[in-house]
Amino acid sequence: MTWNEVASAYERLLDYACLYEKEERAISDGEKQTIRLSFRKPLDVRLEWLNDQGRVDQAAVYRQGFNDGKVLARQSGLLGALAGKLRLDPNESLALSDSRHQITEVGLGKIIERALKDTANSHIGSHFVGEETLDGGPSYKFEFTATGDEAVGGLDAARKALIWVDRELKLPVKIELYDAANTLLERHRFKQLSINQKLSDKTFTL
Repeated sequence: MTWNEVASAYERLLDYACLYEKEERAISDGEKQTIRLSFRKPLDVRLEWLNDQGRVDQAAVYRQGFNDGKVLARQSGLLGALAGKLRLDPNESLALSDSRHQITEVGLGKIIERALKDTANSHIGSHFVGEETLDGGPSYKFEFTATGDEAVGGLDAARKALIWVDRELKLPVKIELYDAANTLLERHRFKQLSINQKLSDKTFTL
């Protein structure tokens, strides 16, 4: 499988929903977050952070070309009732409190875009590692490694990326980013991936 095949598979995709697990060392020292993610092209995103009981703690929505470019966010419970719906610039600190990445950078498309860019970079080596099983299904594992001081995977401090691509869907389902000392910086995992669900505007309304 090539990354052009992965890009072609993504081009045929209209929307998707999944359980998104992420760990970022720069946020809460890498504590795992579990998020329900809905995505519709060209760039409609809904994120719902789940607590240990699987209930939604907070939600955020971004729609390209709507809401004056703002992220709409709301917390659950009494605090959410008091604060109401927030309108945040994607770049401001409150919008980035749960991630170092803007909501506009979330999703499979950005992973593919950066992998294609790294593949074309002569200062980054890339190769197919082999097949692995994720959640009972086969996947292809790829490695990208900087030969110098080049950023890998779109993250300044990263010098290595491991990416797993679901063999059937031909879409990335996991990525890990490491620094020069081979310390894990970030892990992003996309589980229970359902594509072309015909997600409606209601999904992206808060």
